[in-house]
Amino acid sequence: MNSLVPTETSYKIDGATLAATKMAHEFGHVNRTAKVDPVLYQLQSQVIPQYNKIFLSNGRNASDPRLIDLAKKIGGTPVEVWEDREYWGEANAMVYLRDRFTEESQRCPLFTRIRRTVDLYAKNYEPRFLEIAQSTPTRKICGWQ
Repeated sequence: MNSLVPTETSYKIDGATLAATKMAHEFGHVNRTAKVDPVLYQLQSQVIPQYNKIFLSNGRNASDPRLIDLAKKIGGTPVEVWEDREYWGEANAMVYLRDRFTEESQRCPLFTRIRRTVDLYAKNYEPRFLEIAQSTPTRKICGWQ
């Protein structure tokens, strides 16, 4: 979503497209939740408040063995779990934008901005965005060359 912020040289995204992109982001959460192990998802929802309570009461010591054990059980720290979930929403928003902007003159500058944003904030999640960039109808992956 940060990639939609207008710059002096960027294509202006209208309100309807921005709103639809936000909806696509939320549907990305729904789609991903439908695909994940429901037992793990429920465990994460139960354990994250426990993790946070320990973290806040132990002087914010992430090396606490109790926190390390909890993180192993839920597949990462609460921040890592949140990031993974959030970037599935962002990936779904990118699918919408890929399909919305079919002309390379619009899609390529946008994908280039998305790539820069991924490099800055979500480098560990780059493969999911690259896969979407590679799935463009023209196969030109704009920004991921």
